[in-house]
Amino acid sequence: MWGDRWLSASHECHWAGITCGTAKSEEKRISGLLLSSNQLNGPLPWEISQLAQLKRLGLSYNMLTGTLPPRLFWSDYSLSVEHLNLIGNRLTGTIPGEWFVNLHEGNGRNVLIGSLPMDLFYQSSLGILRVEDNQITGTIPTEIGLLANFSQIDVSGNSISGFLPSEIGLAKGLTGINLHATNMQGTLPEELYTELNHLRRLYLNGCSFSGTISSSLGLLTNLAGLNLANNHFHGTIPNEFEALTGLSQLLVNGNKLSGTVPVSVCQRFVYFRGKEVLLVADCLPNTETGVPPINCGDDCCTSCCGETGVCLAN
Repeated sequence: MWGDRWLSASHECHWAGITCGTAKSEEKRISGLLLSSNQLNGPLPWEISQLAQLKRLGLSYNMLTGTLPPRLFWSDYSLSVEHLNLIGNRLTGTIPGEWFVNLHEGNGRNVLIGSLPMDLFYQSSLGILRVEDNQITGTIPTEIGLLANFSQIDVSGNSISGFLPSEIGLAKGLTGINLHATNMQGTLPEELYTELNHLRRLYLNGCSFSGTISSSLGLLTNLAGLNLANNHFHGTIPNEFEALTGLSQLLVNGNKLSGTVPVSVCQRFVYFRGKEVLLVADCLPNTETGVPPINCGDDCCTSCCGETGVCLAN
């Protein structure tokens, strides 16, 4: 909270939550407005755009309401916000495409509707897109491949549908993809594995993806977290997973997989047991056959799940 350091007689640069430029020409110009968790309410005023040097706008976890004003980012003042955080408010309406002209990071957890604006995918400066837990619909377009500086996308908890386009492989800087709890479906493009060498976290759980798990997934040698739970994958866990030496979270439960967890993967999870590792698979015995679909060997799974979806710690 602000205490007595807001609206005081001192210069605005000394108020709580305000940062100013470091260059001599900008030392008295506001560059950051960071007022998260301050119980702010009401609409987001477009007049913020008059802060022409503003680079960071952080208003997360307040009680802001109303729609997102397009004018905020296309006024005559040419607001150049690069980092925007509006997570955890009560904002509604669609996302104006103009909002992404200069953004490196944009995020939100509100009640936003509509599809992702096409203008978004033509903003080469966009680095992080987080719009999780809204009511966004539509698809992820092929233009996602135009985002050369893209590092993270999180559209989880929305009603986005359709297929994951192969053009995502053109966004070679991606380190994190979270599509959890969307309506996306179909097989995964091979470019997801062969082109995204920097990928560290891939969360696809709770969707309707299908097909087999590609052996090319073993090319993602920087992968630390992989969640494929509760989809329609079938077949086996590829032996190529042995190349994922940094993998600390692997969830494949809730699919139609069978076979054995690769030995070296098992050994690694057994070795790090007790630390922050997670290996979850359908390794409880089937109620009819008495045989588990997945054999974890050496009890390397941290949790085993059954056909009802119930999981038990191992």
